[in-house]
This record gives sequence, structure tokens and C-alpha cells, in this order.
Amino acid sequence: MRKRFWIVLALLLAVGAVYAIRLAGINLAGLSGLDSNNTPAARAEVQPRDGRGSLPVEVAAAKTAPLSDDISAIGNLLADESVMISPETSGRIAEILFKDGDVVAEGAPLFKLDADLANAALAEAKARFLLAEANFGRSQTLRKSGTIAQTTYDTSATELEVARAAVDSAEVHLKKLTITAPFSGALGFRTMSVGAYVTAGTTLVQLDKIDRLTVSFAVPELEQARIAVGQEVEVAADALPGRNFTATISAIAPSIDVNGRALQIRADLDNTALTLRPGLLVRIIVKGPSRTAVLVPESAIVQRGDNAFVYLAQDKTAKETKVRLGKRLPGSIEIVEGISAGAEVIVAGNTRLSNGAAIEIVPTRAAVD
Repeated sequence: MRKRFWIVLALLLAVGAVYAIRLAGINLAGLSGLDSNNTPAARAEVQPRDGRGSLPVEVAAAKTAPLSDDISAIGNLLADESVMISPETSGRIAEILFKDGDVVAEGAPLFKLDADLANAALAEAKARFLLAEANFGRSQTLRKSGTIAQTTYDTSATELEVARAAVDSAEVHLKKLTITAPFSGALGFRTMSVGAYVTAGTTLVQLDKIDRLTVSFAVPELEQARIAVGQEVEVAADALPGRNFTATISAIAPSIDVNGRALQIRADLDNTALTLRPGLLVRIIVKGPSRTAVLVPESAIVQRGDNAFVYLAQDKTAKETKVRLGKRLPGSIEIVEGISAGAEVIVAGNTRLSNGAAIEIVPTRAAVD
């Protein structure tokens, strides 16, 4: 009998201990939600504040702002004209008439090849021309007197024309020994020195026309309807931070590049100040038409699958509204359809709301700070 008494007593003590432990755990959990002033801290976000079921939320007004549907691309700068200067005839370089990097005008002499043989050939051709001219003059006199055959007269006339052509040919050959700039531009680095023997077609120096540059870039094929000749684009180079330039679309490729499914574009850029150089990597923005858009903070959007919603604060209740999203901006997002400017959208506390839930608007953290 006594043994049964001690068993019952032990069971009662065990039950009491378990109850005491659970009670202590509940008290500790309650204390952990209090700050140093014994006021709710973390529980403020999940418990109603007025005892009537209202949930604390923060709101912000939907605003309007000008937006445009821009197209961004990466491209390169090309010289408006570019050519590798080379001789049309063989010869030894006698003079170099520029310094590396010089800016030269159209027709400026750049190289002179040795012209001794060419001058001798020209002198010989001129002498032959003078002889042929004298023979033809005598033939004309004799013909008037009728003492020369027609064949002899024709031969002298032909010889005169041949001699004249030989002079012209020698003069052209001599002229080509001076290599000139075909257009105004900036020279690169020469590849030959004085005394070097070069053949026709040997590259001597590169000449680029850089007072106007070509912007070469591509846009996705889906954007082709928004691109047109004459449209202005903004150009920025990482090498020149903080500076923007304006170019004008001058040509659009007639076909789509099947490898990248892109449309190749060329735009003209004024570079009179010679600020930019061919080969630079540039970032291009093709500006779209401006429009007035409705923007809300990105935190106001509640995403459920493929659908987007916002909660509107109306008469101390949350009204769930489906919206269609547009362009995303840093910290905000465009609402294409669903709400209008001025609407109060819930931006904090909206993840636990349901349509028609009672709410209490509290100051935003920024306002409190």
C-alpha cells in the first residue's frame, strides 16, 4: 500500500514539474518580444496594435514621371574614311614628309620615291616629242606643195601623237612617285624608313578621317519597327566618363544578321573637336517617344505566379488590386494598368494582408528617422 502511495506521489511531482517548465517557457517567450522599455518590438509587425484586428502598414502615393522606351546597345566607333597608303609603283623611298600622328590635308605629299630614272625617261620622251613635232611640221609644208606622199604625212602625224602620249605617260609616272593624302585626316605610324625599297601595294601608313566618326551597333530584331534613319541616339564612352555625345542614324542594314538575330545600324557622329577615336567601345541609347507613367515603390508589388497585385489603403481597409507592370527603374516600377496617380498603395506589411483586411496606417521608417 505504501509503495503505491509513493508511485502516485512521484507521478504527481513529475506532472507538476512539466507544467512549471512549460509555464516558464511561455513567460520567457513573452519577455523576448519586449525591448528595454518593456514595449513590443519584433511583435509589432505581426500583432494588431489596437486590439480590434487592425494590421499596421506603411503607405506611399503612386506618382507620375516622364518615361521613354529606350533601346540600349553596345557598339564601336569607326573612322568615317580609312585607307592604307601604298605606292602604285615600285621604287626606293627618298623622302618622308610627315611625322607619325600628323593631321594632314587632302593632297598633302607624304612620301617621295627616287625619281632619277623617271626624270630621265621624261626628258627622253620630251626630246622625241620635239623631233616628231618638227618632222610633222615639215610634212605639213611639203604637203601644201604636193611633194610628199599621203602615207608619209600620215606617218609623221602618228609619230607626233605617239610622242605626245609618251610624254604624258612619263609625267604621270613621275607624279606617282610622290604619294599624297587622298583626303584630310590623321596619320598613323609609318611602316617604312628612308632608303627602303617598296613595291606597288606595300602598306606605308594608315590614314583615318576622324573629324566625323561612324557609330556601329546592333539592336535585337524585335526592335526594328522602332528604328529609323534620321533618328538621334545618345553615345557615351567608358573612356570619357560623364560625357555624352549625339549621333544620327544614317544607315540600316537591309537584312537581319541570322547569327545574332540582330539588325546592324550605322550612325554619324560629329567629332570636330577630335575628342573621340576610332575603335572606342561606346554605349548607345536610342531614345523612344516620351510618355507620362505611373510609378509606385517596388515594395508595393505582391507577385503571385504570373500575376502582380498591389493593396490600396481605402477607408482603413486593404483593397487588393491586380495591376499590369511596365518598365522597372531603380527602387520603383511602372504601373501600366490597374491604378492611377495619387492612389495610396501599401508598401510595408502587405505580405500578410488579404482583400478587405482592417489596417492601421503608421508613419514610414524614413519619416520616423
